[in-house]
Amino acid sequence: MPKSLKGKIQGDRRLSARGLLTAAAISASLLSACGGDGSDSATNPSTPAGPTQPTPNLTGKAIDGYLVGAKVCLDLDASGSCDAGEPSTTTDENGGFGLVADAAAIGKTLLVVVDTNTKDKSRPGFSFPAGFVLYTVVDGMTGQHVTPITTMVQAQVQSGKSQAAAEQAVASLLGGKVSLKADYIANGDSNTSAFAAQVVDKVVEFAKADRGDTDTVRAVMNAIVTKGGVTTVTQADVDAARAKPLYTADVDAQALLAEPLYTYAGTLGDFTSTPPKPVLVRQVWTRNAQGQQSSMEELGLQASGWMPSPTGASALGGIYGAYALKADGGWSPFIPAAALDGAYNVQATQGNVITGTDANTGIGIRLEFRRTVLDSKAFVNVMPSSTSSDMLAAMTGAFGAGTTGYAVIRSEDTDMLTIPASSQCGSANPIVEDGVQQCPLLGTPTNQYTSVLDVLTVPPVPFLQAGLFGYMRFGPNGQLVVYDGRDSTKILLDNSKISWSLYSRNQSVMVLNVKYEDIAAYADSASYGTPGVLDVVYSRGQTYRDVLKSGAKFVIALHNGHLRYGLLVPAGVETSTALLKQPAFDQLTEVVKQALATTW
Repeated sequence: MPKSLKGKIQGDRRLSARGLLTAAAISASLLSACGGDGSDSATNPSTPAGPTQPTPNLTGKAIDGYLVGAKVCLDLDASGSCDAGEPSTTTDENGGFGLVADAAAIGKTLLVVVDTNTKDKSRPGFSFPAGFVLYTVVDGMTGQHVTPITTMVQAQVQSGKSQAAAEQAVASLLGGKVSLKADYIANGDSNTSAFAAQVVDKVVEFAKADRGDTDTVRAVMNAIVTKGGVTTVTQADVDAARAKPLYTADVDAQALLAEPLYTYAGTLGDFTSTPPKPVLVRQVWTRNAQGQQSSMEELGLQASGWMPSPTGASALGGIYGAYALKADGGWSPFIPAAALDGAYNVQATQGNVITGTDANTGIGIRLEFRRTVLDSKAFVNVMPSSTSSDMLAAMTGAFGAGTTGYAVIRSEDTDMLTIPASSQCGSANPIVEDGVQQCPLLGTPTNQYTSVLDVLTVPPVPFLQAGLFGYMRFGPNGQLVVYDGRDSTKILLDNSKISWSLYSRNQSVMVLNVKYEDIAAYADSASYGTPGVLDVVYSRGQTYRDVLKSGAKFVIALHNGHLRYGLLVPAGVETSTALLKQPAFDQLTEVVKQALATTW
């Protein structure tokens, strides 16, 4: 095996090979136990017959089309290559393989090593111009097929997604309805077969120019998902994917949180000084007897130490608090911004996963922690997605040797619905509620509305943000269009692309049903005149683009007699946040301060 196939699949974890025996190893053990003087059994009937070879029980197929003559192994040490002593075999004329293993194989990685001698049964006469590796994680003993599809799913997991989110991302490229571990050749699934062939050809394209190890394959797979297709992936896309951290699940969440972890949340402006000065904001993650805690701290550019933040990172988007829909369908009290991500009641910790409930809403929450090696990885990899391009360009350099980073993947088991309160109201006629000046509001702030359906009689209604996305015109029974605020006859989204419905958990909430792609089609259009508006910060370091792409929906809610905007994040939607221990975060802080000194 060439050294170029030594790329890592799941980090530096080394797994025990105990309990996993090849047929050859079992045979050797049995032969040595038989003893005897070496005489022929035909002339010595008392000599027992030779041992029976154990039947392979870990079975599957290697598929692009069926791959004939490819090496298959169980990667016991997570090295990304087939090493000596690991169970291995060669695929048969139908791509089939079998290894002898026991239940300890579950969770380990199967590798299929394709070289220039491997044949693709679906491409008669074809020879691969370069070698490459496909892989999957074992989740059973039969039907363990290894395909470009299973490889893409695991590449997404290694990029920082959960298994469920990775599967969803890959399924979306295939139209959303596909069994990701199926034998698509036997099933006659021509769509998946054609896509898999495209993926392999793209992998080979870069394997010829570089190498076909697991690092290259993973980078190509993740670039395909990022670009939303195969054909447009370039060398720059693959290089960008390769430069990102690789995340593994070998984390003890309880031990990890025994000391604080830090996230860079963004930058605020201190407008009490002339000229205004930047203020760094970080989120601090800790755990105590009461549960999982999170707090916000600030650091002025010239300050000597971090101090508690009175507003929290949500103020980065002009949000100074919110009301949230609780698990029982009622509204929470007003939640100050600094407490929006404040506390979780921990119910269980298992390995790298913490489960519990959100202290503000009672909604179930899941926190999955991952580990990554940040040696020589650029600082920009741990910055929030809303960081400006100027800021990122000014953040040169990379983490030093021996730097370990982490990430937390957060999801809820019930839709999360919040009504933000902003103090950046301008001429928006704010109200004062719960002692806090609040906007934006729809209709007349002094009115006491009795139904969310009153919004049908309140023209004009801006779509999302200050009319930058156009204005809404409502009709009964879900009818809705968005029109250009400069020309009311110009329809930007008709009723085939946008509609409204009442929310099942609270009938005082109206959900605006529209796809991200349909909003982006006109919001990013130069002809509309507001390209880049989707990249405005919404809240918590996320842009409008971030929240819409995640599947979130904007809502209009009746709250205390007022009509207000809100956001609904569907159950199961994941957000991933980079975490650093103190020494690594100190490295990042110095680089951020230097960048702010030149860009603010």
